[in-house]
Amino acid sequence: MSIDASILIAARNEEATILRCLEAVERLHYPKERYEVLIGNDQSEDQTGPLIAHFIRDKPHFHLFTITERVGQQAGKANVLAQLARHARGPVLLFTDADCEVPPDWIQGMLKPFQDEKTGILTGCTQIIGQSIFEKLQAVDWFYGQYLIKQLTDLNIPVTAMGNNMAVRRTAYDAVGGYERLPFSIVEDYQLFTEIVRRRFSFAQRFEPTVLANTLPLPTIRSWLHQRKRWMTGALQLPVYFMLLFVLQLLFYPALILLAFWHPVAAAIVWGVKFGVQSAQLLWILNRFRRWDLLPYLISYEIYLHLGYFVSLVYYLLPTQVVWKGRTYS
Repeated sequence: MSIDASILIAARNEEATILRCLEAVERLHYPKERYEVLIGNDQSEDQTGPLIAHFIRDKPHFHLFTITERVGQQAGKANVLAQLARHARGPVLLFTDADCEVPPDWIQGMLKPFQDEKTGILTGCTQIIGQSIFEKLQAVDWFYGQYLIKQLTDLNIPVTAMGNNMAVRRTAYDAVGGYERLPFSIVEDYQLFTEIVRRRFSFAQRFEPTVLANTLPLPTIRSWLHQRKRWMTGALQLPVYFMLLFVLQLLFYPALILLAFWHPVAAAIVWGVKFGVQSAQLLWILNRFRRWDLLPYLISYEIYLHLGYFVSLVYYLLPTQVVWKGRTYS
């Protein structure tokens, strides 16, 4: 019997999360004979490999691959995914991360847009589950960023894909030569998205509960900075008009403070309109995903958002390397 999809998971030093990820995949409301799960153990230095092997021992649709070699110019996650894709049999490749938990109807939700034969790549949505103020602000930020990407996607403006909840038509993946034919990038999801769109495949995003995956927040400011530096690498590859929007966000409060010296009423109106529109959008998001626990953080998110832009840029410009999953990337 043919299968409908192949789920690809790259895992490196994920002993704390990998079982929750695999248990969520095992709970999918989809016939087990119609999908396969390919997991790549990327030279983990903990118990990730043995935990996976034990979990899948009686599950024939799960397959574990030990990744030791490199293909093409790739390294890290992209190298693992490139090798898993070589073994995948499904017409659609589904990607999630080893620290994510996908919802029960994830496969149905992610496959639906591929009924349109022009669709080449699709992004689902992800929420952060955390407890501290810092973690809650990350959750708001993830939701709002994905919401904005969704609005641009609906206008047929390509931005990016998110590799922790992503689907790619196999013919689109092969059209770009797969990850092994692409130059190395620490933002491999953005790179693959860009190449697929360049080959005239269409793109889509689903921003709804049926494809909403759970992921964990970054525990420390240091790990958050490394993530932001990695994201900035991708952001600076976006078209010029996106860079202009980034600069406008960066300069919003300095310009507002300057305006307040000369026209305080006008400054108050500008701030009120901006905060009002943003809050209305966030309220819609919180209602859609029933995340009312994030409601108290809408005001502090305004500080987090703009301070985050500034800190991200400064940290990106510092002569430091990105550390991700225990590896250093220049």
